[in-house]
Amino acid sequence: MRSGEITKIKAIRVPSRERCYEILKENQVPPHIVKHCEVVTKVAVYLARELNKVGENLDLPLVEAGALLHDVTKHISLKTGENHALTAEKLLLELGYPEVARIVGQHIFLKPGPPGEPIREEEVVFYADKRVKHTRIVSLKERFRDLKIRYGKTVSSLIRIEHMESLCKLLERRLFKKLPFNPAKLEELNNA
Repeated sequence: MRSGEITKIKAIRVPSRERCYEILKENQVPPHIVKHCEVVTKVAVYLARELNKVGENLDLPLVEAGALLHDVTKHISLKTGENHALTAEKLLLELGYPEVARIVGQHIFLKPGPPGEPIREEEVVFYADKRVKHTRIVSLKERFRDLKIRYGKTVSSLIRIEHMESLCKLLERRLFKKLPFNPAKLEELNNA
């Protein structure tokens, strides 16, 4: 396969930034959710670029599309009670973007990869989402405090959130072990 053919295949499986915004608009995603997705994208793409500088091989357009579209069905699920990661995954599969669907489908529940394994795009998007409270980049501690208040209404949901927090801390260590800066540096992106 020639390199031009590979590019053509990539363009088909990963929607452009413009197409991502069309998908958000077609699905009537409210502006505050779009803004949240944009900030998550800023964090995810920044992390992916920095990780690539130290030897990872993350697909930046895939990270960008996954981050921009991760909450494409959240506004609907807030009414229906459905898992918005799974409904968004289904939508993106129907639209012909299986790689993006894989990332979006794991942005709520994700098991970090084992130490020594390459970082995956879904790990970067998952982590970036957990660092953004509404439209502000915050620490994991602040973000999970907010998640517990907003979504920890039952014992089982609180246990799930606490489990996710533990996994996210493991993922944070895994990501930043490879980077020449600490997690607090991401908060500087609030002013960028």
